[in-house]
Amino acid sequence: MAAEAEMNRLLSEWQQKVTEWQNAVQATGSPEAQAAIPAPDVAATAPALWMSISAQTGNRRETVTRGKGRKRREESVTVPAYEFDQPWALPGIIWFLKHPESLSSAFDEEQQHQVTYYVEALVKALNRVHFSNPAIRELCPVMAQNSGVREYELMQKIYNRNQDATTRACAALAMSLMLNNPMISGVEGSAAMIRGKRIYYLKQALLMGDPATPFGASTLGEVAAEQTYRLRYLSEGCIPPRIRLRAMDGRNVACPAEGKLNLLLFWTPEELAGAALVEQLDKLKEKYPDLEVFPIAPFQTPEALQQSVQSVPGMQQSLIDDSKGSAGLAYRVSSIPTAVLISNRSTILYIGSPGVQLQTALDAATKPQQANRAKVTIEPAEKEAPVIQPGSQPKPAPAVPAAEDAAPPALREMPKF
Repeated sequence: MAAEAEMNRLLSEWQQKVTEWQNAVQATGSPEAQAAIPAPDVAATAPALWMSISAQTGNRRETVTRGKGRKRREESVTVPAYEFDQPWALPGIIWFLKHPESLSSAFDEEQQHQVTYYVEALVKALNRVHFSNPAIRELCPVMAQNSGVREYELMQKIYNRNQDATTRACAALAMSLMLNNPMISGVEGSAAMIRGKRIYYLKQALLMGDPATPFGASTLGEVAAEQTYRLRYLSEGCIPPRIRLRAMDGRNVACPAEGKLNLLLFWTPEELAGAALVEQLDKLKEKYPDLEVFPIAPFQTPEALQQSVQSVPGMQQSLIDDSKGSAGLAYRVSSIPTAVLISNRSTILYIGSPGVQLQTALDAATKPQQANRAKVTIEPAEKEAPVIQPGSQPKPAPAVPAAEDAAPPALREMPKF
């Protein structure tokens, strides 16, 4: 087919450009020179590639759900069919989903409103047609990074119905990673169930897939090792790494403190939200007197640090990471600010951005325990009192002779026949 041939030609040209760019970067020594080499422009490839896979081929029937509750019903409707619904078009779909900003460049200004429609159509094509293609494994790391419930369900479908073991392994690893996202884990059950599923899918990925299998910019084995570390040390209920940091007075401080409720707050003066939290440390300690707070700032040279101490509120109370960023690496800090709440039993209660969830976990951890109530025992009565209906007169109980005074009843006379 001409459209398929054109798609393959454009993808081949793109790959050649990427290879030439990577070789040029590797041949350049300094980081400044590497940054000066422009990467291939997706906007130059997107319009022609989109034209090669987006022609309408006719119509098809599709079942849609309308209404909610009792009014919810399914209807069969007629919708357009496109060339990207064909199995051969999967490489083109993968390219666009790997470069999500490229699709808008395939439309002129007056057609921008159609971008959302076609993104939905591409995802539907994956769910309806392409989920069984082994090549869809290239999308698993992309879906794991930009995950939502819809993408998670697609990974489930690939894992359950694709016949290729390597592809199923990539889908399993993607699901284990996706369950790190509260938006997805919130619909999958309790915290214990979520942790169980993360471990299960991780094991399945390692059982079915070769560790050397490409997974995004890394390999399946390397990504699985990173997920193993997070499950062992950085999940709720786990004991996190213990780190040593330098205080402003030169002391080496170990944190978290053993036997106490700890809050580790990774922040930087350049980020406003974290800096605002550090300014309120005194109020936080006043509200939670049993809480040990460790604000942790990134490494700074002695000159820059001296200036920060004088000009940045809260810097004097902060601990400083080393030049390698060891503390941030140990806790896998990917965004600032990051808060880690650790119980007095040294287990993680919360890890993530400071917000409502942290406040809820902090209130629960500092809530005073209710005193045990005294046990009340109700002794049964020796004899049940008779129930007397209103207006009635109880009759005196007949005298009961003692066992030794009781005489046997007289025998009756025998009847005559």
